[in-house]
Amino acid sequence: MSKKRRTKGSSAKKPRPDVKTLAGSTAAVHIPEQSTPVTVDPWDAEDDVALHGDESSGGVGVDFNFHGVVLPGVRVSFGDLFAQERRREISKGWGFAVELPAVVDILSHVEQGVITAGAARALFLEAADQLYGPFGCRGFEDPNEIRAACRTAGGCVLCDERRSWFEQLLNRSDALWRRLQQPEVYPFAAGRRGIHDTTCSVVKRENPDMYARPHGDAYTQALHRYSHTINPHSDRDDFEGSNAYPSFTAMTAEEAKAWIADRTGPKGGRNFSRCQRCAPAL
Repeated sequence: MSKKRRTKGSSAKKPRPDVKTLAGSTAAVHIPEQSTPVTVDPWDAEDDVALHGDESSGGVGVDFNFHGVVLPGVRVSFGDLFAQERRREISKGWGFAVELPAVVDILSHVEQGVITAGAARALFLEAADQLYGPFGCRGFEDPNEIRAACRTAGGCVLCDERRSWFEQLLNRSDALWRRLQQPEVYPFAAGRRGIHDTTCSVVKRENPDMYARPHGDAYTQALHRYSHTINPHSDRDDFEGSNAYPSFTAMTAEEAKAWIADRTGPKGGRNFSRCQRCAPAL
């Protein structure tokens, strides 16, 4: 009998998550330290590939422990199966898959009274919870749903992860704003496109009319907007609400001369522009 082969490119699916292993254990679910497994596709495998060898493959091996009984190395994966008929939160198991023989064994333990159906359900959900981070499940979530949940809870894991970046932004903004308020001491200001007088209308237009470091609820809301809209792989100055923070660096005359020198080539070429509106006298 000829073996059916799946047509390449017949269906588009999301790339398999980058599996990271998780060390540590709980009373019920333990994820042993292990190398990243290699998944074998039986349709694409060569005839001489042993799919029934002594090594497990695919997903991550999870030890299920209940009432002194250990079901070792249960293979759990994520990212291949998303059943719309049973759609729910990813943290509740959507997108996860568990090897069928292990499910059959657990059902046998339920039938024998070794474990209750509720306890078996809790085991599966605990495995999903522990693997949520290592499997990169957040990348499969709906960003709008994540933001809505964050607003309701007053924070989330993403906000906690990016809080230090936000604090750096606030510290920098505090320093920039103090300087911008003293044009007599810092008469020149540099932005992305060049250098200006600090009192230039362009500087005024491209900076907020008022700035104060947020606190309390205002801080929580600002952190939320920053954390959920910034692209960590590109410009961290581009995020929702970025116009509420000062963006020009006010300088003394000496600092401005040094800034110009750093951007002037050995043959006099300039890697900056002088504002034609205010024509800073440097």
